[in-house]
Amino acid sequence: MPFSTDQPAGEMRGPLALVAQHARRVAELCDLLEAIADDLPRQPKPIWSEVRRLCGATIQQHYDEVLRALVPVLMRRTRGDADCEDMLNRMRLDYVDGQVRLPELEELLNDASRVNGPGLGANALGFALRSFFETIRRQTDWEMDVLLPMARRRLTPSDLAEVKSALDSLDTWDAPKLPNVSAVGKA
Repeated sequence: MPFSTDQPAGEMRGPLALVAQHARRVAELCDLLEAIADDLPRQPKPIWSEVRRLCGATIQQHYDEVLRALVPVLMRRTRGDADCEDMLNRMRLDYVDGQVRLPELEELLNDASRVNGPGLGANALGFALRSFFETIRRQTDWEMDVLLPMARRRLTPSDLAEVKSALDSLDTWDAPKLPNVSAVGKA
């Protein structure tokens, strides 16, 4: 069952709780993208540039946390377990694909913020938004349902300290306030 954005971190503490908190933030951003897609073409122009900024910063930073801080330590810890290695490698490829697609999403949102509106048209922009946020939701669901529980079971205190150190070395973020999803389209 997919996690909800109000699900508590449970037993996760330290760096895993931070990754879970940020996954929830990304899920909230997906909710915002869905609300926007549902309300096309009535979205006011100012929201597009704000959403573009949030998408780029929030999603890329979360990808960095998972791919540069958590996965390398987990890969080392699960070395020799072919199933885990295959699963983590496949996840890494999926996330790299998301990173490659992120500039495309930002360009679409930038185009939508221009005075003349979305060049693609509302239906095409809505489809592009849905394609992107559904991929991101699938990834965050997988993190919460598979990756973080596996990390909680397998990583040692020393491993967790390494993850924390890697997270500390990244430009981690104070998640910016998202526009109110219920207010989207009412401006």
